[in-house]
Amino acid sequence: MVGKRSLTDRLADLFLALLVRLIAPLLRAACRRPADFPALQKAADRARVQLRSTHYYHPTYADADLPADVTQPRDLPGLDLDEAGQLALLERFDYAEELSQFAAAPQPGLAFHYGNGNFGEGDADALYAMIRTLKPRRLVEIGSGFSTRMAAAAIAHAARTDDAYRCDHTCIEPYEMRWLEELGVNVVRERVEDVDRGIFDSLQAGDMLFIDSSHVIRPFGDVLTEYQRIIPRLAKGVVVHVHDVFTPRDYPERWLREERRLWNEQYLLETMLAHSPRYRVLLALNWLHHAHPERAAAAFPGLARRPDAEPGSLWFEVAA
Repeated sequence: MVGKRSLTDRLADLFLALLVRLIAPLLRAACRRPADFPALQKAADRARVQLRSTHYYHPTYADADLPADVTQPRDLPGLDLDEAGQLALLERFDYAEELSQFAAAPQPGLAFHYGNGNFGEGDADALYAMIRTLKPRRLVEIGSGFSTRMAAAAIAHAARTDDAYRCDHTCIEPYEMRWLEELGVNVVRERVEDVDRGIFDSLQAGDMLFIDSSHVIRPFGDVLTEYQRIIPRLAKGVVVHVHDVFTPRDYPERWLREERRLWNEQYLLETMLAHSPRYRVLLALNWLHHAHPERAAAAFPGLARRPDAEPGSLWFEVAA
């Protein structure tokens, strides 16, 4: 469903639609043979836009290429979600009272609130519960934001209840969140592609790696770095979180049909989990919310307040 648009946006939409109809044959030729249109390619690069057709060699697609119903769980042979293990882990979570301290609306300063539009009901509850339960000595985040605020709150509460507990919290965030330094965490302002791998080698059993990066497989990009160079080197017992994963469902329908996000990290993660005994699923939160809504809501009060939420956190452990 398209939100309310300004008059400028509506006029621009109509103008661009007409322009595309007029020059579509030229655009198709440029997309098929980009090497024959070098000036156009350079201009597009300078403008930070890309010209791509919905060809089977490209990741782009038209709405007609999608099935009529994209919301149903997909058949993913070999992917063991370990239903019994997930439900047993839920039984260990008893933090509803602590989670009730967090408001839905924005708060002064850097306090976490649920209605942030990025990391809310379910996802934030699970992060808090995992930290409070596992008490990692090291937490490394690739990509930061409201998850960082919630993680910091969970670490602080754990430290108040256990004088001996400390957690070294590091955020790898090259692009955004200029307030991170105010939160008292270690901030690495580098791309994960360039970060010293020793940061990840330091993670031991019970420690956590939190991944919320670009979600897109591109040559030499962050997602390939994470799945080809970082995750395989993690020690046994390290717990990994990946955000915006809706397994076994696909990405949300709005993202696929209206926003046309070309995110594909979820597919790589599913394939890795299905074909490697080295990894064990701990929580597939979207699946859990749909398959066992009452039990998920009992553990995560954010989902009790917002049963229509679509959480997108998947947690797994390096098991071997």
